[in-house]
Amino acid sequence: MKTFSLVLLLFAVFLYVPALRADPPPPNFAEIHAKIAEFKELLTRQTNKDIITKALEIDEKSKEAFTRGNHALSFKLLTEGIALLKAGVSPPSLTPALAPAPDETPLGGTGSPSRYDSPFGIFGPYEYWAAPLSDKLASRDVISKEEINKLLADLGVAWVQEMAFELKNLPGNVNIYTRVGSSPHIPPPDINYDHYLPVLKKQISLLKNRVKYYEIDTEPLGEHSSWADHANKYAQFLRKSYSVIKAECPDCSVVLGGLPGADTNASTGDLNSRFLRDILNHNAGKYFDVLEIKQHIHSLEDYRVIKTRLDVYRKILQSYGVNVDKMPVFLETAMYNGSPSRPSEQLTLPTQTETDQAIGLVKTYVYAISIGFNKIFWNGVMELYKFAGNPNDPFNYYGLVNNWKNSGKSHKKLAYYTYKKMIEILDGSDWEKTEVVMDSDSVFVCKFSKGGRRIWVVWSDDKNAAKTITLKLDPTSKVKITTSIPAKALTGTQVRNYTSAFVTTAAATDASGDLTIKAHTAPVYIEEDR
Repeated sequence: MKTFSLVLLLFAVFLYVPALRADPPPPNFAEIHAKIAEFKELLTRQTNKDIITKALEIDEKSKEAFTRGNHALSFKLLTEGIALLKAGVSPPSLTPALAPAPDETPLGGTGSPSRYDSPFGIFGPYEYWAAPLSDKLASRDVISKEEINKLLADLGVAWVQEMAFELKNLPGNVNIYTRVGSSPHIPPPDINYDHYLPVLKKQISLLKNRVKYYEIDTEPLGEHSSWADHANKYAQFLRKSYSVIKAECPDCSVVLGGLPGADTNASTGDLNSRFLRDILNHNAGKYFDVLEIKQHIHSLEDYRVIKTRLDVYRKILQSYGVNVDKMPVFLETAMYNGSPSRPSEQLTLPTQTETDQAIGLVKTYVYAISIGFNKIFWNGVMELYKFAGNPNDPFNYYGLVNNWKNSGKSHKKLAYYTYKKMIEILDGSDWEKTEVVMDSDSVFVCKFSKGGRRIWVVWSDDKNAAKTITLKLDPTSKVKITTSIPAKALTGTQVRNYTSAFVTTAAATDASGDLTIKAHTAPVYIEEDR
């Protein structure tokens, strides 16, 4: 009887072994997302920085495999990352994800030197690929890098602000602004400079022919930053990074880590201002060439808060001998649509339509340019998904294209077409000649000069009634007036044809050169017609 049982067992093993040797079927999206969810859950509970760093490296390789269509390898790498996080032991050696791999060639392309002065940019178009600490990672199957690149080209943006580890397969004609030392790859505040500085030098060497702006970490006072109570150590990090960047690339510019803005108030006594003074007290003012400010989580009515914030920082910096008016100033911002909220912070923002978002985009860009911002980076192309685990977080509502994971649909929003039209009309202007013609009684008029022609952008912030205004032009000159937002469309789904979506009308000044028009909440472009 035992012999018969043994024969049966061997026969069963014989039948089973080929099945074990056969290649398993490729994983589907559901299986991959299950692995992603498990990976993220383990990552959020992991406290060992070395393990976190190594797990993130494995995840980056998994994402690259996924973008190449090798889902089986992506699945395998995620499984390895999960095993590492479960094991709870530090790997023997680590290579930080700060810089491209040593065997990579320098970043290709030449950028667009002729548009180097353009203010029109996008922040983090691929950001959802590179944020394993939030549910944004679950959007990796929503849109590919190649599709995002097509959107960037269609929009006509001149700049992309992106993380160093995402600087792969970018359009060769777009100008790039990036960061160094971004947590958690180089976790602050106690930096191992023997390890960090050679890696930074390698990164600048690979990117210096393509990238000229480097932000030193970001939001050093942000809620997820460990610099907040260590202004002296951030100042040291800034100084050491500055020295390496300038030695490797003398014509590169160093950007002070973007000062966060998540409210509509700013004062010389708030946390940002105190941190700024603290790092300036540690001689930080000598080690950056560009100031960056961020403004998020505000409604359309608060678009002017960027001036309040800039004025506060200008005053502080001037007291330390740093003249903001003689350096570039960048802005990272966006306007939302929908009804975002953060229950944990008892934050609920007023509901805004796609039209509100589009209006906010034009007003933010034009107003920012008029008060001295040199580059403005809109936060994202594709909407994020469940940012920080919250499906209603404001950061899920900024994108110019709907993420179907949020709403079950995907389309270019009105803000997408609005941004494209604004770039089409204003890009190439002589930005030094920008002039505020009128800013009173809720009416704002800004004049641009482009190719010898003047362009006015006009709007009113009065929701109750249009404002009649008179502009002074040349006698009997002809102009064309174009809507800044697609006409007769409440959402981007109703835009069937970009070319015909905007209404242009002809007008002429009188014998005295006066042009009388009505200013509405939606801006219009008035172009000299020659």
